[in-house]
Amino acid sequence: MILRRLTQSLKEQNWTAIVIEFVLLVCGVFLGIEAQQWNNDRADRQLERVYLQRILSDINISIDTDVLNITRLAGNSDREFLVVDSLRQCSLAEARRDDFAHGLSDLGKVGNSVFVLSTVDEMLSAGKFSIIHNPKIRDTLNGLARDAKYQNNIFNAINTQNGAATTTTNTRVLRINADHRSPLDPVRWNELDIDFDALCKDRQFQSAVSTLKYLTDAGISLNNRALSSLRAAKAELEQELGLAPKTGAEK
Repeated sequence: MILRRLTQSLKEQNWTAIVIEFVLLVCGVFLGIEAQQWNNDRADRQLERVYLQRILSDINISIDTDVLNITRLAGNSDREFLVVDSLRQCSLAEARRDDFAHGLSDLGKVGNSVFVLSTVDEMLSAGKFSIIHNPKIRDTLNGLARDAKYQNNIFNAINTQNGAATTTTNTRVLRINADHRSPLDPVRWNELDIDFDALCKDRQFQSAVSTLKYLTDAGISLNNRALSSLRAAKAELEQELGLAPKTGAEK
């Protein structure tokens, strides 16, 4: 319509009308572009929120898993200390025999820190990571990815040392009469075939157990580090999504 009028005005050399219609044409194009950009931005913000909610869900799964790891590894560490200390003193109270056996059965069990980053990986693969408009959130997620890679390398080294130490311990401890039990059930004294007095004199075995306790404690430390980073990221995401609990001053 405007183009038709502009063409007619050019034929008639009506310069006033030409200027007005040209301005209207430019404004129309500009407003159309702005409206399209607004729609695109609105769609991006909606998609960004969906992604951030999925990332928050991934982080919650990671936190829950790492909390379970820490709880389990802390129990392992306590029982491993009992094994090391009992063998060093060559003394074991009858009331602690089941704990001692459970400690022996837990040797070599390591829980790697968990970082669930599947949504972040998906965004990177699809070229959508830049849709996150808050640079602080992007930096935090990049930091989690770097920490996950770092911890994976550390746990690879831990698992290598763990394998070498358990090669020694596994040959000295035999589990018997336990086919009906779950691997997660605690092991009792009467389910193991061990020679306590011989183990008291076996410095190689004690050294291996001591190494495994050190590796368990390293695993606890790494899980705690992961947990700290994940909780900080969770707080930032909840703030970004408007899910953070209000303080007394804000209520």
